[in-house]
This record gives sequence, structure tokens and C-alpha cells, in this order.
Amino acid sequence: MKIVIVGMGNVGQELVAQLAQEGHDLIVVDSVDTTLAKMVNTYDCMAVCGNGASYDVLDKAQAETADLLIACTPQDEVNILCCMVAKKLGAKDTIARVRAPEYFTLFADKDLGLSMMVNPEYETALGIARILRYSSAIKIEPFANGRVDLVEVRITSDTGLVGVRLKDLNQHAKEKFLVCAVERDGVVYIPTGEFELHEDDRIHITAPAKSISSLLRNIKGNKQTRNCIIIGGNRIAFYLAKELGKNGVSVKIIEKDAKECLNLCEKLQNVDIIEGDGTDQDLLLDEGLAHSDALICLSDVDEQNILVSTFARSVGVEKVIARVEKRPYYKMLKASDIDSVISGKTSTAEHIVRYARGRQNSLGSSSVNRLYRIVNDQAEALEFTVGSDFEAKNKPLKDVRFKDNVLIATIIRGEEIIIPGGNDAIKEGDGVVLVHVGRSPDDLNQFLE
Repeated sequence: MKIVIVGMGNVGQELVAQLAQEGHDLIVVDSVDTTLAKMVNTYDCMAVCGNGASYDVLDKAQAETADLLIACTPQDEVNILCCMVAKKLGAKDTIARVRAPEYFTLFADKDLGLSMMVNPEYETALGIARILRYSSAIKIEPFANGRVDLVEVRITSDTGLVGVRLKDLNQHAKEKFLVCAVERDGVVYIPTGEFELHEDDRIHITAPAKSISSLLRNIKGNKQTRNCIIIGGNRIAFYLAKELGKNGVSVKIIEKDAKECLNLCEKLQNVDIIEGDGTDQDLLLDEGLAHSDALICLSDVDEQNILVSTFARSVGVEKVIARVEKRPYYKMLKASDIDSVISGKTSTAEHIVRYARGRQNSLGSSSVNRLYRIVNDQAEALEFTVGSDFEAKNKPLKDVRFKDNVLIATIIRGEEIIIPGGNDAIKEGDGVVLVHVGRSPDDLNQFLE
């Protein structure tokens, strides 16, 4: 597809990095020519310097023939206007990054030529809220409109699973599930039943969403988050506090800016707002950190989030989530006790890439509905809708020859969620969650031998 990306900030650059790997024809727009030079030198893309909301600039960027235009500048108004102008020029689809809650609500149902609006802070908050549902989960991604979850769990010495083969794992759980990928020492495996679990393995499980809580409780121990402390009173904290409030979680926010504290007090009910420095260890202990179920560090400084998270783990907080935007820190954190790391720019970029992948395949008979990159981008989990041209439909899976490192993780048939075995078959109209190492093809038939 031809994709125009307006705004080369953190999200824009992350988008270029991910979409370039997808092989799209990219044109980037920004008002800073040095930033554009960096993108052109690093990625296979064209560049146009100027105001992305300008008719002339978008015309020069070939917006009239674009399959997708993404506006992700820091200004909501510029992004919305950019999409409106691009649509008038002839762009097929447009996506605007919209951060202000009032704009997101105001324009959500309006016909402004926007195919989708993405709120980075809201997307990040939803991702954190999913993780907090289960104390033993590192990351949770939903499929099939939330009916199937892909859950990442770390195997620790106290789980009783070290040395257990996957074919024997069902003895430890009463729910049906499938281990579809394992990360060990930075290497990803699509395992067979003979695969033996080691300490510090990170396993990726697919299971019906309604059974995840019971499943995690049986195989690793799991308790519900009842209370948490959030460091930083930004928009992510605002959205997260509202989301957790719906689930009955007691929330305390620590923010050092007095004006921001007053603003949060006006907007959030039943949330304790503490004016103070979230890096102050005495303050954290006075506010009950050692007795909290979870700590979420959301400041704009990665290093601060990492240090506070490390302190929280040292005083026994079971669930610690750190917002970290710099990718080089990820590998370092994997060697620490901080399991759950979340990035706003990455969450937003992945959300948009999933839309682009789905749009690219919307005309195909077996189209990608959702895509998640897992295990440090070494593998992908995709949700397909099976079309009439799938060559292996109605055949038992034991008789279907897939390429190496491909696994059918879940079949969705109407309201039924099937964790597949060898005698199950894929039928036309089914939803299929498939896990594959590397960059996946876009057609289900391309996974067959």
C-alpha cells in the first residue's frame, strides 16, 4: 500500500520502522528537514518537508493516490484537519492521532473523513488495565472481539512447572489452553508436546477469555488486583484510573504538580490524589506501597520509572508495571524482576499497523483481522477469517501440512471457541488464530506446504 505519515515524532518514527518492515510504499511528512533526512537515510521512504495540514504539502506528498494517510503530529487539531484535507484530495483511508478526551468524544461519531482515531494514552491505559486483571500475566492481547486472550506468563521456580513437558501441562490446569510460543534466552520456539519448560521461560498461552483467570490460578497462582498506586498524573493515569474504577480497584495517584493534582481531583471520583514526588521512597512507604497489590510508573522519564519499579519490587510489590519508551532498555529489564513494560508509542504504532494490515487484506478471501507481534517482534500472532479459497478447509489438522514454525492456536466458530487438536478441522467462515515465527504472509494458504 501507499501510506503517507504526517509527523515524525516518537509515534511517527515508530510507525515508519514497523511499516517499512511490512514492505509498504512510504512517504513521510514533517516540518523539520533534519528529522526527514534521518528517516530517508534509515528507511526506504520518500520525504516531503512542510506543514502536513497544508493542501500544497499533501498534494506534493501524493495524498490523492494514498491508500492510507496517518496524521500523528503533537497537535490534535492539525491531525484532524490533515485527515480532512487528505480525504478531499482523494486518500482512501485516514487515521488521526487524537489525544484530548473532549476531541475524541466530540468527533467520534462525526463524518469528518476519518477512518479511525487513535488515542495513544487511552490505548496504553487499556493495555495496563488488561495486565492488572491477572497478577501472574506479563502481557495480554485480545482476539475474536475479546473472547480469546493471548497471555504471556513467566515460568518461575515456585510454580511447580519447571521440568514439565507441555503434553503433561494439562494435568496442572482444568481449563483447555494451548502454549503456542515459548521464549528462552532470547530465542522463540513454536513448541511440540515434548517441549520441556525451564525456569525463566516466557510462555504464550491462548485460551478462552472467560477461563483465563481460572487457568492462571491453576498453573501459576493468580489473584485479583484490589488496590494500586500510580506514579504520575498524566492522561494515561487519568484513563487508567477510570478504567480500574469500573472494576472496583482502589486507586491512588501520586503527582508532584499541584495544578495537575487539582485537575485530577475535579475529574476523578473515588480516587486518592497525593501531591508529592513519586521518587521519594519515604513517601511511597507512607502511602502503603509495601501493602499494595500493584505499582504503575507512568512518568515521562524512563529512568525514573525503572528505578521506582525496582524499589517497589524490593519491598515486595507483586505486580509492577513500568512505562518505558526507549527500546534499548527492554533487554536490560528482562533480566530484572520487572516483567511488565509498556510503551505508549509502541502500543499506538501496533494498533495502527494492525489496521493497515487488515485494510491491505480486506479484499482477500482469507483476511487478517488482527495482528500482534510477540517475543520481541520475532513472532506474530494473527487472526484470520477463513475464505472459500482456503485449500485445507474441512481437513483434520493432523492431515494438513503447514510450514515449519506455524501453529494453529485457536479456531473461532460462531460462539464456540475451539482449542484445536489433530482431529479438528478449519471450515469456511471460521476465525483462526495462528502463531508463526518471523514475518507472516498475508494469506492463509501461504502457510501451507
